[in-house]
Amino acid sequence: MRDPTPALLEEVLGQVLQEAAFVFAEPSDEPDCWTPPVLIAQIAFESVRGGMLRLTLPPRGAVEIAANMLGVDPGDPEAETQGRAALAEILNVIGGAFVTRFFGTKVPSQLGLPSTALLDAPLRAPRTCAATLQLESGEPVVLELDLEPAAA
Repeated sequence: MRDPTPALLEEVLGQVLQEAAFVFAEPSDEPDCWTPPVLIAQIAFESVRGGMLRLTLPPRGAVEIAANMLGVDPGDPEAETQGRAALAEILNVIGGAFVTRFFGTKVPSQLGLPSTALLDAPLRAPRTCAATLQLESGEPVVLELDLEPAAA
């Protein structure tokens, strides 16, 4: 098994955003500081190794994703109402794509349930690697991976 890389996370995030949310995103640098609040979505997984995937973005980014998924204007109240649910669904798809690409299809893998939280700042949790993309609106989306160490 190879080591996870930011390039792998970038590829998975970009492809899922494009195919599931019709959002085209470009590679970007992670923001040095975030303007509160930030929306966090997390999902745990188990396979040959366990871990956690985490998305961080401004709430406006989640509204943009929800609007595209719903086929409505980002100013539509439904897009704002569904932002967190859309982010959780996107992370669920990202989780499935990640475990399939990283661990393959010949080993059992399981995803937990995604959770979301609105916080004042991004979580300062352990990370193996991360990738940042910029949505069409200019909002950053950071995908972090916290992978358990390999068994000796």
